[in-house]
Amino acid sequence: MISSVSNSKVKYFKSLREKKFILEEGKYIVEGEHLVMEARKANLLLGVITSFEDYECEEVVYYVSETVMKSISTLKSTPKVMGIVKLVSGSEIKGEKIILLDNVQDPGNVGTIIRSALAFNVSTVIFSPDSVSLYNDKMIRSSEGTIFNMNTVRMDLREAISIIKSRGIKVYYADMHGSNDLDNMKVSSYALVLGSEGQGISDYIKELSDESIRVSMNDKCESLNVSVTGGIIMYKFR
Repeated sequence: MISSVSNSKVKYFKSLREKKFILEEGKYIVEGEHLVMEARKANLLLGVITSFEDYECEEVVYYVSETVMKSISTLKSTPKVMGIVKLVSGSEIKGEKIILLDNVQDPGNVGTIIRSALAFNVSTVIFSPDSVSLYNDKMIRSSEGTIFNMNTVRMDLREAISIIKSRGIKVYYADMHGSNDLDNMKVSSYALVLGSEGQGISDYIKELSDESIRVSMNDKCESLNVSVTGGIIMYKFR
């Protein structure tokens, strides 16, 4: 049982919260039993940190005091279990149903988008270089661990769109004033660009894309959250 917050192992665990060390070590911390279990199912779990005295699993287990758990945790309510998870970022765009995130920085939105993507048969989610990090705590929690089962790629979107088009896949972007009403569309393969709520879709993305899509709604509603819009379109194209 590790009880001192000054212990070298504890300091190491805390370092796995920092971008530099995460990238150097290729691993990061997730919090809570559910995320630990989802990481295990995806064969990404490297170890477990717990304040339970009798926690058993196949991975390496570090038993620590509740005080130590609290010092490692970033949550208001300290969990009893944390996981050390392998950092995975793909380099290949897979499949024929693809989501591209254009400067989408809200971790809650991105996590929800990934959850919908997995539910509705999307194969790859591409993050632009300025979108939220792949190991952001809130994003991972919002995804409910589905990110462990999604092929994620961080790539310049110009390059990504070029690759996608070379495969004969049309590139669409979501826009409240889009030229195509979602109700009238039926596609079997697609790449969909979702933009940040603050800035929307970048001009260069609009120029590179084939068509735009709008989701019809009540006139009293000005717009939808990007994760809601993405979820509706992904469901339609599933």
